[in-house]
Amino acid sequence: MASPFDWVEVYSAQNAIEANLLKGLLELDSIKVTLKGESLGGALGEIPFEQTEVKICVLQIKQRQAEKILLEYQSKASSDWQCVNCNEFNGCGFEVCWSCAISK
Repeated sequence: MASPFDWVEVYSAQNAIEANLLKGLLELDSIKVTLKGESLGGALGEIPFEQTEVKICVLQIKQRQAEKILLEYQSKASSDWQCVNCNEFNGCGFEVCWSCAISK
């Protein structure tokens, strides 16, 4: 029988950097996180790319809260933005305009 304190996967990060970024984001909301597969990134080339993803797991009792936070992250991470100062288009990964150094 499933327990609210079982670990469940809520996200599959492309690499350890993204996984740790998201771990920090979730921990800001007091959600305990465990990462699975973090050490497999060094084997890239020896094992298929899909197997080097890092799984982000949270306690089942916090699953909905974590999924909501991750959904917000995905929606923000997938859209480019235009600087209000110089009108330059910036990629979704930039928090600061690469042209004039003004924040989003």
